[in-house]
Amino acid sequence: MNSKAAFFFAILLIIYTAFAVLLFVISKVQHRKGLFYMYISFLLRGILSLGPALLMFHIDISWTAYLTGPIKVTLIPLTYLYIQKLSRENKIVAGNDLWHFIPFFVNTILTIIIVPGHAAEIVGQSNETLKSTIQMVWDDNFYHNILAIPCRIISYLQAILYSFLIYKLYRKYIYSIKNNDSFISHYNVVWIKWVVVIIILQGFFEGFALVGIYHLSFMYPLAFLFLVLYAFFFFIHAMQQKDLAGIMPHEPVINNTSVVNNSSINIENQSILDRFKKDKLYLIPDISLQEAANKLKISKTKLTQYIKDAGYDNFYIFINQYRVEKSKMLLSKMPENYVIESVINQSGFKARSTFYRVFKEITGETPSGYIRRNKKPGNMRVIQKNEKQKNNL
Repeated sequence: MNSKAAFFFAILLIIYTAFAVLLFVISKVQHRKGLFYMYISFLLRGILSLGPALLMFHIDISWTAYLTGPIKVTLIPLTYLYIQKLSRENKIVAGNDLWHFIPFFVNTILTIIIVPGHAAEIVGQSNETLKSTIQMVWDDNFYHNILAIPCRIISYLQAILYSFLIYKLYRKYIYSIKNNDSFISHYNVVWIKWVVVIIILQGFFEGFALVGIYHLSFMYPLAFLFLVLYAFFFFIHAMQQKDLAGIMPHEPVINNTSVVNNSSINIENQSILDRFKKDKLYLIPDISLQEAANKLKISKTKLTQYIKDAGYDNFYIFINQYRVEKSKMLLSKMPENYVIESVINQSGFKARSTFYRVFKEITGETPSGYIRRNKKPGNMRVIQKNEKQKNNL
């Protein structure tokens, strides 16, 4: 392998190992057991990079033939398990999680059968180029192909399956957050939606090697860039991601089938919602469903039912409806010397980007568009001042 390619793998080795160590330390200091899946994933990626990196020193790396296949088919399941365990109190691998590792066991058995006595020809020699090593899949190298082809096919199929499963988790998390919190960004799960794209790209780089994409010289730097971006993306978001176990429903809500006076429920419902509005709880930026229930002196389950009975899909829409109505009133009366931040703060929003996004979700138009439609003397300068900032969000 040429020294430039080996140098790139050395960079990946350093990045993956450093991130694995940092996440391990964070998991211990902050007692975040779910990070186990991420730092193990980074560690395994580091091991995959170790062999090619050592070739710059002309060291025998035939031992990597035993590791490459089993590791590659384990990486995507580990990513999925990390995201799945965000919503679980118990973060350890359970019995029903073992099916994720079936490809690992199959590939391990295949490796044990094929590799002994053929490790050197499977891995390639130190004087080969990266291109010639990859081209072995097209050559008459039976032992290499019988390991590489199933491994890459499995990786490609995993990318398709797990991208679907991860997207389902994302939708589930967004649903639960909206039922419990007034800000989606509070739990920082939006990044999970982009994991779907990354997993598909990972499957592309692995699976499409079977049709010869690495015969194209530009694929090498492209694959290297993807691996670097992959590392930073997961490391940054793994550090920032909050645990979701506290907001996920543990048991289904069972409707009370006994005879109940509907009129008394409606009166109590309206009374609770009137108190919520009178006390202006929607102006508390970080208020959650639990906190609102505590202030209203009712259970979280009962408040959720009242919100749904009032016609709101979830707590997120309920509380932001009040905030948007407040902001609309402020916008219509906003004097010329006001800035949009005054409206944002007085409406219970935490940030300009959140305000614009939620306002558009609820009303179907931007705050600036709302001002234009409800022109008041002296407001047009405010529009011009904030239009440029809005476009930068």
